[in-house]
Amino acid sequence: MRSYLAVALFVWLPLRAEAQEDQEQPRPRVERVEIQGNQYLQKDTLRFYISTKPGDDFDEFRLREDFRRLWETGFLNDLRVDALDTPQGGKVAVFTVQERRRIQIVDYRGSKAVSKTNLEDELKKRDATLRIDSFYDLAKARKVEEIIRGMLSEKGRSFGTVKHEARNLGGAGVQVTFTIDDGPPAKVRTTSFEGNQAFSDGKLRGRMKRIKPVGFWNLSWLTGKTKFSAEKWTEDQEKLREHYLNHGYAAASVGQPTITYTDGKSGFFRKKPVKWVHLSIPVNEGDRYRVGDVRFEGLSVFKEEAIRPLFKLKAGDAYNDSKLRKAYDKLRDAYGAQGFFQWTGFTERKPDPERKVVDLVLHMEEDKRFYVGKIGFAGNHSTRDKVIRREVYLTEGEVFNTELLKLTIRRLNQLGYFKPLEGPPQLGPSPQAEDKIDLTFKLEEQNRNQFTFGGGVSGLEGTFINASFSTANFLGRGETVTVMAQTGARSRNYQFAITEPYLFDRSITGGFDVFLRRQTYLSYGTSVGYGEQSQGVSLTSGIGVSRFSRLFASYSYQIIDIYDVDERALGDQTTSTGVAPASQGDASLLGRVGRRHESGIGTSWVRNTVDGPFQSRNGSRYTLGLQFVGGPLGGSVDYYRPTLEAVFYRPLGRRMAAGLRGQVGYVGAFGDTAEVPYYQRYFLGGETQIRGYNVRSVAPYDSKTKTSIGGDKFLLMNAEYYFDVLGPARLLLFFDAGQAYPAGQGFYWKTMSTSAGVELRFLMPVLNVPFRLIYALNPNRDFYQPAHAFKFAVGTTF
Repeated sequence: MRSYLAVALFVWLPLRAEAQEDQEQPRPRVERVEIQGNQYLQKDTLRFYISTKPGDDFDEFRLREDFRRLWETGFLNDLRVDALDTPQGGKVAVFTVQERRRIQIVDYRGSKAVSKTNLEDELKKRDATLRIDSFYDLAKARKVEEIIRGMLSEKGRSFGTVKHEARNLGGAGVQVTFTIDDGPPAKVRTTSFEGNQAFSDGKLRGRMKRIKPVGFWNLSWLTGKTKFSAEKWTEDQEKLREHYLNHGYAAASVGQPTITYTDGKSGFFRKKPVKWVHLSIPVNEGDRYRVGDVRFEGLSVFKEEAIRPLFKLKAGDAYNDSKLRKAYDKLRDAYGAQGFFQWTGFTERKPDPERKVVDLVLHMEEDKRFYVGKIGFAGNHSTRDKVIRREVYLTEGEVFNTELLKLTIRRLNQLGYFKPLEGPPQLGPSPQAEDKIDLTFKLEEQNRNQFTFGGGVSGLEGTFINASFSTANFLGRGETVTVMAQTGARSRNYQFAITEPYLFDRSITGGFDVFLRRQTYLSYGTSVGYGEQSQGVSLTSGIGVSRFSRLFASYSYQIIDIYDVDERALGDQTTSTGVAPASQGDASLLGRVGRRHESGIGTSWVRNTVDGPFQSRNGSRYTLGLQFVGGPLGGSVDYYRPTLEAVFYRPLGRRMAAGLRGQVGYVGAFGDTAEVPYYQRYFLGGETQIRGYNVRSVAPYDSKTKTSIGGDKFLLMNAEYYFDVLGPARLLLFFDAGQAYPAGQGFYWKTMSTSAGVELRFLMPVLNVPFRLIYALNPNRDFYQPAHAFKFAVGTTF
């Protein structure tokens, strides 16, 4: 206590003496306030924090307060204040500052494993960016070092190092340079398990999806799964534990691996240093359990007798945790459909080691029911709100149904107006009520307007020039408009078409198409050359019959002129299969020139749940159609044409998916038409059917004249396996098979033309259509068809 009193007296007495002295003598005036040493900071900025002004009475306490305020700004690394006497008896207050160093350059050097772009994105995400003209902070620079080391570890560079250097650039500027040494890559060489009895090491290794030992057949060299990281191990540890739980080992545990490293070299051609990683994973399997008592707690929305069958677990069954997870997924959908979107469920396991059974308590945390508040949209600068709102299956004020929300997202993605929505809309509390939720769909429009003007060369159309405009969202109204004109050596096409998907703001499709198409087919291989011109108009209407299916009806009238038929088409013909298709009628049919009138109606049913128009991964599409031409409708040709198409997509992982298509069609003549017209018969081939073959080159042909006669039926199958690589790029493996069959012959599998190969497909950023590079091998082909082909194309096969 005495020491504190002594310090107080030591401070107080001089101040008291100064105060008495100040009362006896007048205070000097401040003549000037000077600031020295500043480099980047403006003097006016610093003077803002200084209350002492020229002309004021000199006050030492006030000067000390100015010092404190200036120091607390954080702008300065050092500060000194001097009060100097002047010959006139005044005072000069001099503030000498040393500014904190400001970052002028940030540089990252030496790393090949981590790109600068990825590094800057990660720093931005973790709010650790070193911004230009900000103050240099040693602690923040070390945090950046830590983040870079973590990114190196994720890339399998656990032995990588990073250090930074702050170098003065003159004045208060500083250049911060991070020097990164990637170090040798750490790759998993072996993975072994300790304590496992029920499952072999190989079986357990197969359950690990993120970490794989080096090997050729497991494709680890391609997928990068040989690189060990803590994040990957956490996921695989959970996979291993799930495997044991799915096979009844309710008390099993998987510990942290023991990691050892050895030096080595790796590489196909040039051997480079590597750190081989050896993982030894401890496993405690325990006993295998059966299901004991199963109880529910917290269940009020649904009755227990309705919920219990979902879990498919009965007393005495082997315990299988995957059945519980599947049941919870179904329950989540069921609760979400009732508005309980915050429902959660979890299992409490109570193993009994003596009886080797596990009793289960299934907890339901139901929360409360929510309703839809306000539905809004953001990012739709061109597309009108009503065009989007009519595709939203939720209604303001009604129950917040998560199943309808999923269907809404799928439907919006089907439109193709916006970049695919990969997650739910923004959800927020509604000011209307506590149990209401506002939804905001954040959309990013993509170009659906296509303008083209140019020319080219096509194997089917020859040289041509064209100009066209097409859009699937005209003026943001959702209308489809096409205007096209093309002329060339072998083709001439004009078209004007409009389709309104919601006529009179109802789910009614209305549209018309006026066209003139002129095409000259050259003779090559077995293809018969002839000229064809068709002109006419078609009217289409449709109505929605369910959320994802529509029924269409159409009427068309066209005038078709056939001319310049190849002389090889004349004469008696017998097909390569030995079937004689009415030689007299067929000869006159192929050789006949002149004009035909077709008046016909068509109807089709389409159900489409595919999740997007181009980068499809999930869903299905069914199309059933029937075209009826002639008869009571008039015209000079009578025929009917039923068709069926089925398309399926299934995801096979985060970046992989599979697609399948099957299509079959038939065309038959009736009435006054004895044979189906040649131009209406089936000819397959091309990038939308069988990729390794030219357009119209897959068809039955005459064995004598070696000319195609076309088929009255066809069968087509396509299979694709997708790998989504970078952004909009997609690599796929494909297999196509198809054939057109002549009258009198059924479907015959051995004569189907097949094609297999690889395709690179990516969306063109401006046109927003897929551009394709295709390489195909044709194992089962006819004598005139190529063994392999490389093609460019636009669009998709199905």
